[in-house]
Amino acid sequence: MLADLPVEHPLRNTALVEIGARYKHHSAKLWSEVKPSFGIADKTFNMLGPAWTQYDDWQANKTGV
Repeated sequence: MLADLPVEHPLRNTALVEIGARYKHHSAKLWSEVKPSFGIADKTFNMLGPAWTQYDDWQANKTGV
């Protein structure tokens, strides 16, 4: 999970769309992928506010950043 990585980790500091970021509500089973058309696509995990991070789990699909 992105939240488990150190704040300075490259995956937390690269655009969500570039790392193939996916998110899901804590109680959900299905993951949703961040699409290029999303307003947050060019933001990094560290730039996301609590509305995105408090109730959602985040992971990177592309780890070779």
